[in-house]
Amino acid sequence: MSKSITSARSFPRPSRNTRSLGFQERPLVSFPIQEVTIDWDRLIDKRPLLLETLDTMPKYLLKPEVLTLLEAETHPMHRLILDLMWCTGARVSEVLAITSASFHDDGYDFGVILKTLKQGAGRPSKRSLQRSPKRFIPILDRDFQTRIQSYLWMGKFRKDERIFPITRQAVSANIDRLIEQVGGDPPFKIGCHTFRHSFAVHLLLHGRPLKFVSQLLGHRSVESTEVYTNVLTFDGAHFLEGVDFH
Repeated sequence: MSKSITSARSFPRPSRNTRSLGFQERPLVSFPIQEVTIDWDRLIDKRPLLLETLDTMPKYLLKPEVLTLLEAETHPMHRLILDLMWCTGARVSEVLAITSASFHDDGYDFGVILKTLKQGAGRPSKRSLQRSPKRFIPILDRDFQTRIQSYLWMGKFRKDERIFPITRQAVSANIDRLIEQVGGDPPFKIGCHTFRHSFAVHLLLHGRPLKFVSQLLGHRSVESTEVYTNVLTFDGAHFLEGVDFH
């Protein structure tokens, strides 16, 4: 059972160290997630050729580039919006639909429930919000969790009140301002959706299963997610390093 971080538990729960329904709690077992070493400079250098030769490949940033933008943003609200797009893969319309009740903490996982909304003009209607499927995205970064909770506490938002009183156009304009502030020559036009594409690529670079990435993105079919695997197949030599066949 989960709860909104703005509400109290309705009844006490047994300690995790006690027996429940006759079962003794077992020790934790590590889940075998693949560890990879990523050469960011190589991937950045390879990207222009990938985007030029594969028209279907969405334009994406890599972690060092995203962090450069995030670290330059000092406004709490704008920083939170960028972080949510980068760390959850949310569309900007989905981020702008978030309320304080969207955040949940069940004692095991802290995260946000996103309403899956296709990109469209203007704010989504109440009807589309009610009919939209939902997905839960865990947020593991403790500092990010703290900033979310501080923002909610300072804003004193009602449970059903959207926490970002801003339009998509304003978010886009802020990204343009941020890029100009950072300086340099951006590799391509960077917009709100770039963070979503970057999230997908980032997970695949870390060996996360395609089906899992597809679910986090809210894709109806895993086929919609397969396009991001081009970043792996295009630079196959890099990802075959360390694979021993003999």
